[in-house]
Amino acid sequence: MRDRILEIVVFLMDNMRDNTARSGEADDFSATLKTMGYSDNEISSAYFWLMNRFDDTPEQLFSEFPEAHIGNRILSSSERVRLSTEAYGFLIKLLNHSLIDTEQFEDILERVAVFGSETVSADQMKLIASSVVFNEFEEPDGDELIEQMGKSPNQVN
Repeated sequence: MRDRILEIVVFLMDNMRDNTARSGEADDFSATLKTMGYSDNEISSAYFWLMNRFDDTPEQLFSEFPEAHIGNRILSSSERVRLSTEAYGFLIKLLNHSLIDTEQFEDILERVAVFGSETVSADQMKLIASSVVFNEFEEPDGDELIEQMGKSPNQVN
């Protein structure tokens, strides 16, 4: 569920930044999110987290979005092969929306390294990133990530 909340937060950041002149339309966003299949609980959790993250009144949140992140760290060759284009794009989007800082960016890349040589998909990146963004320091559920990879876990006797 936490990865779906992160998807909502990114959706809200994308749309609120693009529609700052129409900042009073948060109800419209909720209706759109419901038609996209998100539950009221997920939508409420995303709004709550977003408002607490920026710790401002809604009016200030809508009018004073953080500026885009200016620079990006270059991935090493081993990091590049571990991330799908979509996964890296999602990670950059989080950084550009100031939903993560550079330290959290590095934490996410460290968690990606745990996968070994497997390429991390966008859905897997959402699970990994959500555990960092929402300060859940336990590792993402390994079974859930393996299931998304379409493989069964290797057992060593």
